[in-house]
Amino acid sequence: MNVDDPKLTAYALHELEESERSAIARATADSPEVQRFVAETQDLARALRSQYGVALQRELSARTKLTTLDGDSFWSKAGPLAVAALVAVLGVVGAVVFSSHQSHIAAPLGSNLSPQLARDRAQSNQFAPVEAEDAARLRQNENSEADAGPYAFTGERPFVSAMSRPRSSVPLVVNSPSYVDVRRSINAGLLPARESVCIEGMINHFQYEYPQPTEGESFSLHLDVVTCPWEPTHRLVRIGLKGRKDIAVRGDSRIEVEFNPRRVASYRLIGYDRQKSETQGSTEENLGSYSIAAGYTLTSFYEVVPLKRVGTATHTQMPSVGGQASEPLLTAKLQLKTEGNDAAVGLQHSMSDTAFDFAAAPNDLKFAAAVAEFGMILRDSEYKGNGSLQQVLEWAQQGKGADMNGYRADFIELVRKAQALKRS
Repeated sequence: MNVDDPKLTAYALHELEESERSAIARATADSPEVQRFVAETQDLARALRSQYGVALQRELSARTKLTTLDGDSFWSKAGPLAVAALVAVLGVVGAVVFSSHQSHIAAPLGSNLSPQLARDRAQSNQFAPVEAEDAARLRQNENSEADAGPYAFTGERPFVSAMSRPRSSVPLVVNSPSYVDVRRSINAGLLPARESVCIEGMINHFQYEYPQPTEGESFSLHLDVVTCPWEPTHRLVRIGLKGRKDIAVRGDSRIEVEFNPRRVASYRLIGYDRQKSETQGSTEENLGSYSIAAGYTLTSFYEVVPLKRVGTATHTQMPSVGGQASEPLLTAKLQLKTEGNDAAVGLQHSMSDTAFDFAAAPNDLKFAAAVAEFGMILRDSEYKGNGSLQQVLEWAQQGKGADMNGYRADFIELVRKAQALKRS
């Protein structure tokens, strides 16, 4: 897709119909240049919206709580700020579009944002809003990360450019009761509200079999890569963690993942669609700690777009490094921190793109992928690809395994009920 296409700006600002958004999302997944354009447009607009939000919050909190405002009282306070923010955002979007026609999206490092605006943008994106946690920030460097955390619902994580943001991270603890809420809603005859569907919580409602940690290690780290069942040109990467003993884990413990930009065009962390709320501090003291029981498992998925071609500074095209099959696709590192211990101790594993077909995937992976796709369908995600509830049912049945406690059979029945609700 060409960066001069006006639909690209409309896509970046969420002004297209769902069918058009889905088509453009797929078309831009393997184009770093287009991703940079989308990210830059969203980044600028978001920075100004953030400024408006902060100013509005200060104005309202100085008088009374937002819930007590209504009618003319609210608009007398919020109206001028809203108009100013709208004008500013439109101006920025116009500037971005004009800039893209003149320079075909120069490298983000050349940004001429004012230092204050750049600082405000960086602060507001310490845990980036999901719709803009995208390819590149305006002052990007190789140390930037796409973090996940248990924060307030904001939307969906899009694909992130591996060239501009090679690093991502996943917290060790998932405390979402989402699957229970989804099951309660469907059993009551209602499809759940999309904001109540937390995919990472649904996936980790179930137990999975991973190798036991080796002697002297607290955890084992396991990696898989298969063709993505809902988007076969992509890869589905599973990261599995298993604990060996009871342990207290600090809230800033995580699995750090670094993608190889010579092998990966872009990636998307599935689930963890959260943003740090304004009331939460960023200091270590506020992160808390968690007690993890022996046998604890964590399962996370990344959808990865393999690199097909690389754009150079002169906009010429170079062939990918497809022949270097042994070159790592990604490296995952466990950063384990415990109470009273600031030193991160962990494991590290690298993985190449073996490109195993999903049909040959382990049962556990198939079942977890079925749960992930089920969550995306319930949320009507633009990233659900070609998946359907019927396929979810088939994958879950193939991955059911022994199912000693009957939890997976319960999930299969839940999918059938969701199918009936969708038809009614």
